[in-house]
Amino acid sequence: MWILYTAIYGILIGFFTVFRKKATEKTNILFVLALSSTIGFLLMSWSGGEAFLLSWQNILSIFGKSFIIALAWVFELLALRNYHISFLQPISAIKIIVAFIASLLIFNEPVIWWKFFGVAIIFVSLILLNQFDKKMLRKQSLLLKKNKYANVIKNPVKYQKFYTKADDGNSIYHSRSISAQHDFSKRRIKAIIYFVISCLLSATSAILDKIIISNVSTNQMQFWFMLFVSVIIWLFFFAFCIKEKKMLVCKSDWKNWVMYILPVLLIVSDRFLFTALSQPDVLVSGVEIIKQLSTVVAVIFGGLLYKEPKLPFKLIFLAFILIGIVIAII
Repeated sequence: MWILYTAIYGILIGFFTVFRKKATEKTNILFVLALSSTIGFLLMSWSGGEAFLLSWQNILSIFGKSFIIALAWVFELLALRNYHISFLQPISAIKIIVAFIASLLIFNEPVIWWKFFGVAIIFVSLILLNQFDKKMLRKQSLLLKKNKYANVIKNPVKYQKFYTKADDGNSIYHSRSISAQHDFSKRRIKAIIYFVISCLLSATSAILDKIIISNVSTNQMQFWFMLFVSVIIWLFFFAFCIKEKKMLVCKSDWKNWVMYILPVLLIVSDRFLFTALSQPDVLVSGVEIIKQLSTVVAVIFGGLLYKEPKLPFKLIFLAFILIGIVIAII
């Protein structure tokens, strides 16, 4: 049953990832995380009586997991605000590598050779998907440059503040275009670094999940996790407000309906994950592999939502990812 539970978790988290990006387009990242986490805690408050039966050691371990995942969320959202979601998702293969190492060294799971073959298919498919995205983005960028150049030729007066003519009167130099390209490159590098950090933190949290859930119930885990995460992110939010010397939220932000979907998705998906991890025959490496379903959902749903180019061609790579998942968990 743990395979089914994890598959449902992966599908829900794929939607959660896209909706989280959508929620932060016009609203502060930390505010979205803090408010959705608080709502999630309120949804779990009914299990408070059971949660307070835990020992302080277990509560402290959940706090450590909560702090790690809070940082992972912040880094992931910073990455997604700087670059395309379908480009960054393939980097999540890092989580599989960390999970495999942990399954061997910490949980002493058996080494099965065809699992490596399945993981290799997933990894290669993610890399090819990544390269396909970069090629499409490069073509899109060249097309935009061509259109801008054509507009300048047709109406040089309108665009003269952006362009300057060379001495021969024929060449046009777009200084702001070069600056924009440099800025885009920096944002892409920052996004990749942020996402790698987020993946490493998430993988660490996943390992802790298996260790902690063996000593606590799902209700206890979710109660303390949502409480700690909401408090930690609210502290991050107010600290950032103090640094900027202004409140980074306005009245219209409270009307961002996507924020109110996030806690429901998080609570339901985590319920399936923790239930899967509590199964006696669960494999940590298998859980992390099946979680890659979130990449499939995020790429398809995110691509449709943001109308990303050549989405049908990406389905080929996503099909190989699904094949790799099936082979790795047989």
